[in-house]
Amino acid sequence: MDLATDRDARKRDAAISTQSGGSFRPFDPAPDQVRLADIAHGTANVCRAAGQSRFFYSVALHSVYVSQELAAMGESPQVQLYGLLHDASEAYMADVPGPLKPHLPNYRRAEQGVQAAVWEAFGLPDPSETAWKAVKHADDRLQRYELPELIPSQDWEGERPDLGYDLRRDARENVPALFTERAAALIGGTAASLP
Repeated sequence: MDLATDRDARKRDAAISTQSGGSFRPFDPAPDQVRLADIAHGTANVCRAAGQSRFFYSVALHSVYVSQELAAMGESPQVQLYGLLHDASEAYMADVPGPLKPHLPNYRRAEQGVQAAVWEAFGLPDPSETAWKAVKHADDRLQRYELPELIPSQDWEGERPDLGYDLRRDARENVPALFTERAAALIGGTAASLP
């Protein structure tokens, strides 16, 4: 094996340790490495807004709210599950702010690979264009609700929707348990499985 091939193999095989005691290879993700407990724990420890918010607000809580917003919009349990898991890759790769992602093509590729492994681990097909559009609509709507409270010093365009979500629940509740309970409830209404 030449030096370049060996270096590429080491990068591909590099793994992170997970809370459940397993490991996960972000550049060679396998569905059998994905665990709901790791997604819930990891995203509950990642702060939205690159940590620039006035208080800690987790990706996990945001994801629970995206799934609830989809429920309020009348979307199916499967689409709500896509919403809950739409940022699941961040449990293994952290949250990179949107303005940076276009400049990080390797991150984008890895993120897509991890997300594909998540869908497969849950027994979900890739979201249809219609389902993903609904998820992104709920995500964008929630972001317009979140940002004025998270970063009030910034001027935000557009009207803030009146959604009423409690963005400070991270400080008072077991958010990984909230995420896991929401996942279990949604999986019960779909053909998905629990990894």
